[in-house]
Amino acid sequence: MKYRNILIFIAGLALLVIAMLSFSDDILSPYVPFREAISNPGSYVQVIGSLDRSTPITHSEGSYAFTIIDKDGVRMKIVHAGIIPQNFNHAEQAVILGKYTSDGGFFEADKVLVKCPSKYEREN
Repeated sequence: MKYRNILIFIAGLALLVIAMLSFSDDILSPYVPFREAISNPGSYVQVIGSLDRSTPITHSEGSYAFTIIDKDGVRMKIVHAGIIPQNFNHAEQAVILGKYTSDGGFFEADKVLVKCPSKYEREN
C-alpha cells in the first residue's frame, strides 16, 4: 500500500513538472543573438542588447517600438504591446523575450526587462 502511494505521488509530481515546462515558453528559452533569431523565425528566444539611442521610440495604439543592438552589432526593431518599463529611459541594456517575425522584419517582444545601471553602482 505504501509503495502504491509513493508511486502515485511521484507520477503526479512528474506530470506537474512536465505541464509547467510545456506551458511556459520563457523558462527554457535560450539567449541568442539576432542572427540566430532571424534564422529561426517564430522560435521563442531571449536577446540581450544595448538600447540604440540614435533612433527614437515610436508609439502606436497600445504598443511602442525601439531599436536594440546585440553583442554582434546587429540592429533590430523591437515591437512590444504594452507599457514602457518604468526605468526604460535610464537603462543602457535590455533583455527582450519573444519571437522574430519574418513577414514584418522585426522582433515581437512579449516581455522587455531593463535595469538601471546607476542603481547597481557602488557609492564612493
